[in-house]
Order: sequence, then structure tokens, then C-alpha cells
Amino acid sequence: MKKGKNAVLALAIAASLLVSGCGNTTDSSDEKKSDETTSVTQTSASESEASSASDTSSSAQDTSHSETTTTTTTSASDSSESESETTTTAASSESTSQTTTTTSKEQTTTSSASQSKQQTTTTAAQTTTLPPLTTSAETKATQQHSSSDNNFQRPTSGRWIGGVVVCDRDKGAKIRGLISFGSSDSLARNFCSMVNDVKKAVGSNVNVYTMGSPVSSAFYTPKGMSGVTTDQHKAITDLNKYLKNVKNVDAYAALAPHVNEYIYFRTDHHWTELAAYYAVEAFAKAAGVPYKPLSSYKAGVKKGFTGSMYFYSKCPEFKRYPDTYYYWKPKNSYTTTYYNGYFRNGRRSSLFLDYFIGSGCYCTVLGSDMNLAEIKTDVKNGRTLVLIKDSYGNALVPYFVGSFEKIYVLDMRYTHVNLRSFFKQVGATDILFGSSLSSFYTPSRVSGIRAIL
Repeated sequence: MKKGKNAVLALAIAASLLVSGCGNTTDSSDEKKSDETTSVTQTSASESEASSASDTSSSAQDTSHSETTTTTTTSASDSSESESETTTTAASSESTSQTTTTTSKEQTTTSSASQSKQQTTTTAAQTTTLPPLTTSAETKATQQHSSSDNNFQRPTSGRWIGGVVVCDRDKGAKIRGLISFGSSDSLARNFCSMVNDVKKAVGSNVNVYTMGSPVSSAFYTPKGMSGVTTDQHKAITDLNKYLKNVKNVDAYAALAPHVNEYIYFRTDHHWTELAAYYAVEAFAKAAGVPYKPLSSYKAGVKKGFTGSMYFYSKCPEFKRYPDTYYYWKPKNSYTTTYYNGYFRNGRRSSLFLDYFIGSGCYCTVLGSDMNLAEIKTDVKNGRTLVLIKDSYGNALVPYFVGSFEKIYVLDMRYTHVNLRSFFKQVGATDILFGSSLSSFYTPSRVSGIRAIL
């Protein structure tokens, strides 16, 4: 009985975590050109049980993380707007409805009114810049040197705490949290049927791809610990049996050679921007589009990121040994416009919201899951990508900027446009289902897309 209760708790926690992403926060500054661009189930004995458990994710609400981040910035990029202080609060509650407010010393950004037409940020956890990176080996070496408190190795032990697996809790900075994942043949067929319908709707002139991101339990579940995840690589390759005229990009194979690099956070359920880079590299090859090395990006780092694993396990070690958030900004010219879920009320803003710190670091890219984003670039290849994603997909977006002329980012949970009409309206040449693998195997996510097709 106790084992059954633990399984139910793990399913509920994992489902709500995979709904978690970023709060509805926007930036008031326009994006300049070169300067500015500087699953959820435990292993089940029956497919019906797995389907029921996965579907519970539809009832959870989008969250940023439960800590409140208060930020003050000065907007001076649009000459039509007067210079004024704008306070943006990224706040949301996890399913446990517990919110922690951090001190203003750590979380408040102040601006200097004396600096005309320039946004200035000063904070105890201010973003810094990493040296240019050129190769995978250099990426690994730089990150290990810059953040010795981060551990990339496979844990040696783990136990269920609060519905998540806490690994190596007694080994200092080696602590890592994991969420569970479950798959089945019927769930694979359900997802592929929906994707095949999308392909039929857009016809042979539009490319359709799937790229499911494994969750961290695929690589870091301690040996001998059962009931945490089914075979996630098999869950990806099984889709090939049912997809028709759709390219299935194997993100697991793209990440596996880098398992000892910093590809998943230890204190949060998301993958890192570095992992997303490797995944988009595989996608770019499948799509036949140009792809730039990390050396062509401007690198940044934010320390002190403690994510969802702490809020669900309440293990103080997660806060004691936080993650570091690394990210890379494309240097080519582009603009970013955000719309609501109906593709209305567009407003120019930034792809990167640098003021997010602490528990909000993962919201640095896009800032919100609820907005529909349009990115226009200086790439002149006539290719327009529509990304249909969950919060895992946020990390992918910066690496498309050098590959496509236009990119549209839609979250499968908050988009209300009619997809058939939208694909035609924006002139989509490529459509990518790019999210956590768990969303592929969650019936509510699949039915949600069907409802707007």
C-alpha cells in the first residue's frame, strides 16, 4: 500500500513539474540588432494506468518556480516612450501553493536615472560573460572550471522524497533531483496519430519534425533503482513505427555523448541551454539548415539557481548547493515580438530577459510560456519554423535564430489559434514538435493540440 501511495504522489508531482515553466512576464525594451543580441509516470503494469497518470498533467497550472523575483528596470530603447522605472514581478505558485520571497538584497535590480538611453542593471547576482567557446571539449572544460560546485556524474544512490528522487543527498554538491517517466505503445500511437494528422493538413510542401527531450532520469537514475523511468531512448525510437512522412530527431542520441557535461540541472527538472544546443544541432542536420557553433554566440552565466527539486522535496541541500545557469545569445540581427495566445496584441520586446535571477533563471529565454513569440532574423533562406513546445522548448529557441528567417514559438498548453490557419498565415515551411518527451506521452497534451488543429 505504501509503495502504491508513493507511486501516486510521484505521478502527481511529475505531472505538475512538467507543466511548470515560466511566469507571464514581459520586458518593455525593444531588441536592438548586434548590440542587444550580444513523465511523468512511474513504471506501470498496464497501459491504461500509464495513460490515466500522464493525463493528470492537464489539471496543473503553469508556474515560474515558487520563489518571487522582484525586478526594477529602466526602459530607454524606444524613443517614443519616456524613461521610467518599470517593475516586473515574476511570481507564481507551485501546485503546493507555497511561495518563498527572497530578500531584496539578492533579487532587486536598481537603475540609474542619470544614464540616458541606457539600461543599467546592478545586482548581487549580476550576469557576467564567459569567454567564447569553440568546441564541445572547451565548453565542458570552461564550465567545469567556472562552476566547480556543479556535478555532472551519474549518482550512486537515491530515494523518493516528496514525489521526486533525491540522489546523493549526503555528498554535498553532488546532490541531484530526478522526476519519473513512463511510456507505452498505446501512448506512442496516440501522439503519432496527432502528428500524422498535422502532416496531412499541411501537405508535402511543409516539413514536420518531432524531437522529444528526455528528462534527466534517462541518464542519471542510480544503478539498481527501479520504478523511476522506462527506457526513454526506446520511447523516442518507438515513434518511428507510427510516424508517416515525419522526421523524428533522436535527442537522446544527441545528448548521450555529453552525459558527463552540464546538460541537466541538479536542482530543477529542466535540461540546460547546453543540452538544447546539442539537440538543435541534430535537428539542424535533419532540417538541412545552417547551424552556428557556440563560439559565434555571446555567453553569459548566472549563479545561485535553485529550481523545482527543492520546492517539492524541501531538502535544504538543494539551496545549499545551487545550480549555475549558462546561456548563449546569438549575435546576428533579429527582432522579437510577443503576442497573446490568440496571436493578437503584439508588442516588441527581448528574446532574453536578463533580469531574471535566483529561482527564475530558467525564464531568461522568452520569460513566459503563455505568450506566442515571433522572431524575425537576418537569415535570408525563406525558411519559417513553427515550434510547438512545452517549457523544455524555451531553451531551444536561441539556436534557431541563425538557421531560420522567421521563427514562431507556440506553447501547446496556452495557444488558442487554429493551427491549420496559423500555418498558412505565417507561411510555415517547417513545423517542429519540440518539448519534453513526457509531453509526447501525455494524452491531455495530445488532445489539446488536436482541439486547435
